Amino acid sequence: MSGLDTVPSPAGPAAGGTPSCETCLGPDCAFPAELSALSLVELQVLHSRVACQLEHEYLTGPDGPHPVTQDRHDELLAELEARGGSAPAA
Repeated sequence: MSGLDTVPSPAGPAAGGTPSCETCLGPDCAFPAELSALSLVELQVLHSRVACQLEHEYLTGPDGPHPVTQDRHDELLAELEARGGSAPAA
């Protein structure tokens, strides 16, 4: 994706971090400051990666998802809804 720089999470599953999975975007990975600059496809892919991380955190974390992951998910849903109700079902 052109407007999105991401880096792999330095903490693997053994350290309680992000799974070694190219499809998830952990709270310690880069996230674009301006979502409106992304195309709809880039936004949907980013949403998918954050949703993957959110699911992982719900399944493995006794305290639920990381606040950064939850905030990112909420931001993405708001942006998708602002673009005409194209937000995926949560």
